[in-house]
Amino acid sequence: MSDRADPPAVLVFDDEPLASSLREFFADEPTTVQVATAATADEYERAVKRRPIDCVVARRLPPLDGSTAPDSADGAVAFDPESTPRTDDDPEGSQTVAAGEPGGLTVPLVLYPATPTDELARRSTDSEAIRYVPESIDTGERTLLVDAVREAIGHRARERELRAHAAERDLLVQMSSLANVGGWELDADTESLVWTAETRRLHGVSESFEPTVENAIGFYHPDDRDAVREDVESALRGESFDSTYRLFRADGDVRWVRSKGVPIVEDGSIVGVRGSFQDVTEAKRREDDIRRFKRAVEAAGHAIFITERNGTIEFVNPAFETITGYDAEEAIGRDPSILKSGKMGQEYYRNLWSTILSGKVWSEPIVNQRKSGEHYHASETIAPITADDGTVRGFVAIQTDITEQVHARERLETFREIVNRLEDPIMLQDRDGRFEVVNDAVAEYAGLSKSELIGGDEFDFMDDSAARTIQEKKARVLEAERSVTYELTPTFPTKGERSFVTTRYPHYDEDGDVDGTVAICRDVTEQAEREHQLRVLDRILRHNLYNKMNLILGHAELLETRTTGDEKRSVRQIRETGNELVELADKERRIVDLLTDESAPRRTDVRELLDDAVAEIRASHPEASITVDSPKSVAVSAIPEVREALAELLRNAVVHAGDRPTVSVTVARTDDTVAVTVADDGPGIPEMEREAAGSATDITPLFHGSGLGLQFVSHVARRSGGSLRFESSESASGDGGSVVVLDLPAADAATPE
Repeated sequence: MSDRADPPAVLVFDDEPLASSLREFFADEPTTVQVATAATADEYERAVKRRPIDCVVARRLPPLDGSTAPDSADGAVAFDPESTPRTDDDPEGSQTVAAGEPGGLTVPLVLYPATPTDELARRSTDSEAIRYVPESIDTGERTLLVDAVREAIGHRARERELRAHAAERDLLVQMSSLANVGGWELDADTESLVWTAETRRLHGVSESFEPTVENAIGFYHPDDRDAVREDVESALRGESFDSTYRLFRADGDVRWVRSKGVPIVEDGSIVGVRGSFQDVTEAKRREDDIRRFKRAVEAAGHAIFITERNGTIEFVNPAFETITGYDAEEAIGRDPSILKSGKMGQEYYRNLWSTILSGKVWSEPIVNQRKSGEHYHASETIAPITADDGTVRGFVAIQTDITEQVHARERLETFREIVNRLEDPIMLQDRDGRFEVVNDAVAEYAGLSKSELIGGDEFDFMDDSAARTIQEKKARVLEAERSVTYELTPTFPTKGERSFVTTRYPHYDEDGDVDGTVAICRDVTEQAEREHQLRVLDRILRHNLYNKMNLILGHAELLETRTTGDEKRSVRQIRETGNELVELADKERRIVDLLTDESAPRRTDVRELLDDAVAEIRASHPEASITVDSPKSVAVSAIPEVREALAELLRNAVVHAGDRPTVSVTVARTDDTVAVTVADDGPGIPEMEREAAGSATDITPLFHGSGLGLQFVSHVARRSGGSLRFESSESASGDGGSVVVLDLPAADAATPE
């Protein structure tokens, strides 16, 4: 479309009367037409410089003395004197005059000779820009001339319009190329598809490629093709679309493209679809990056919030809401001062703002306040958000709630202080046995400073034998991941020989893996000395008891052979009571030995032990009926004294079951436990002995020596990781009697210490 605002102009060459006649005619026209004259080539040149000319009217071909315009932009020659022959009437040669405006447009020329001439007629047929209208064939009102001028003016207007449209098209082509935007058009009737050059370039095809609907759809990802078809069909139904698809270029490159389409409507009918085509791959990637970033921020366990330069909050993530207690609606539009706890001084905030406003990153701990009023500790990092020129536009802050860690450190410091004040040595060692943490007591026993101990081990201050034993205990803890308790008497450079009871535990790292051991040692030197003295005293007392009782029993046997009647019965009672006292002393010895022994549970076949014990009881008590119901082999984890415990249970059942005792032994496994059940048909076990065996109450003088055998069995069970229990006699096959069950860990289920 032309942007010309001035009215059309006609230039009459060398004929003022003719120009006046045209002025009079156009004066009555609704559209203003300016009519000027030029008598010479110089005047013509000045006229066209002043303004564009739409039509030249002349009686003859204007002699312009070689004043020419250059070739027009569209290839039309404005003036070429070599190709213009001269005539008698036109000594200068016929010419097509220049337009006098950019673009080199040719000015239409109306030749209006007074009489017709063959040469002018011929020349008018040689050029579309020349109209030949002899005055002799015109009317008195010059109707033919006016029509020719009007046609020339219309031709010039259309020429300008076309040139303007061409310029616009060129501009659109350049802009579409710069913006990566192509165009396309589909004819609804013929289904012919037209692509612009940019659309071809985006598809990676040459100008010779002929697009069709089907081969165009073939460029798209298989999952997107149905959507493409549906969009085109919806446009043909009158609906516009704006969609994004995945496109496979001819070179195999995959791009994201945005296609927009609108119906083409003519006379109320849809005749096609016209649309644009744009490569949006980079924009799509940015959107995907932003979407992934947003998802990551929203899924993060850290509180994240973004502020403007003045601190106004623009965005918070869900973790911010969880940690602070403020909903997004409550926080956005306010500033971070809503989190102030009053625990941080003004100097802290001055340093913070000074740092981030200078474009640097701030990273410091802070005490903030939740919406509930509760204080919390946070590790906070604030980074500036800058523009391309480095100007700070805002800030992003990340807070990690470290309240638990801070409290844990405080508790750790408290525990550290307590540990250091304890007189018992406490230490943490890595998997290689190197000290990582020791308290003051360890340093005191070792005769070294804590700094000298760190990185070393027991071999630095302890005798080799004790250090090797500790090394073995540590290896057992690391392998079994279970604590062990042991007693050891090492020798120290400054303390000499000391006895310790140590419990060593596995230590776990943050991932739950064992990374070392923790040991707590109790100095029991004095206690061990007292126990040793008590054991010596116990042996002396038992030795004297055995000697005295043997003397008493010897005299009793002698008196029994020399007395009769009641005297004889009294002597027999003395002898039987003496034998019981000797037996009690023997049981006490076994219990003491058991309590002071350090033997560990080991794999044992309980069936073999039972067979041996039953054989011994049958030999000493042939009147007893003993049955055994057990698998051929049953492995348990128990200390070596379990052999004596099983014999004690059988002996106790036979001795207390009457003249012809019946005893049944059953061995059965349930889950990880092997149960050895001994049932008899005797009078049952008194409640007092049951309580004594189970240590349900203190041993008082009322118990006397009752239940020492069952106490021994109970100790063996506990030391083996099992238990001793009593069941009601109704569970046995007969009336009355007792049922005792010894539970022991199965060998394949027991955890070694």
